[in-house]
Amino acid sequence: MSKKMWFTCLLMAQICFVIYLALGYGLTGVTTGISDWSRINSSAYVASDPTGNSMYALHVLLAIVMIIGGSLQLIPAIRAKYTKFHRYNGRVFVMLACTISLAGMYLMIARGTVGNTLMHALTMLSGCVVILASILAVQAARKRNITKHKIWAIRLYLAANGVLFFRLMIFAWFLIFGSLGIDTTTFTGPTVLTISVCSYIMPLLIAELVRYAGKTFNRVITIATAALMMLISIVFLVGLFGVVLASWYPAIVG
Repeated sequence: MSKKMWFTCLLMAQICFVIYLALGYGLTGVTTGISDWSRINSSAYVASDPTGNSMYALHVLLAIVMIIGGSLQLIPAIRAKYTKFHRYNGRVFVMLACTISLAGMYLMIARGTVGNTLMHALTMLSGCVVILASILAVQAARKRNITKHKIWAIRLYLAANGVLFFRLMIFAWFLIFGSLGIDTTTFTGPTVLTISVCSYIMPLLIAELVRYAGKTFNRVITIATAALMMLISIVFLVGLFGVVLASWYPAIVG
């Protein structure tokens, strides 16, 4: 039940994120041109950098398809009833996740972003995990090793959603604690670094804990893991409320 609660909260966040990307970037690109993306993100469009603009477009617009397709892969009823769809959708998800990660890493190197070097390294690590997990998940599927395939597919899914996890957690922190531990000018500080770790590394560790809790007969571990998943769900909901009101909705209507 705690896993279902977490997944439901994440789905809500993904739906809002997809709407933001589709209307903020997709619709804007069609109606007023990609140069207007600078209204949403100052580094989204650079007139003298068509390669970077193309990479940004790939990074953002392909994410719409990837986010929707990735979550469909985790729904047991779809996997069981629509096996062919699951197989082909998985291939599309892998290709998009790798393309988006490579485009994101290129943009981070070529254009830079907020935060310090360590935060950038964690984001790059997440991109590398996406590529590695994609390769190993596909290899396991080809060998019909379903157990190993599921493990690497979940790791891929978590790594691919790291940016969304970061946004939800940082805005949850802003709502509860304000800018405590955050230099809002440079977007650095112990809080930013901690949330980066919690977004890109901790989900992989928690996934192992959840997998272990599903097999153990130790009720303390099971209850503690369920409580942790419920706590993360609440953080996601608080963060979703904050990011929608403070960032996504103003970007769409502005």
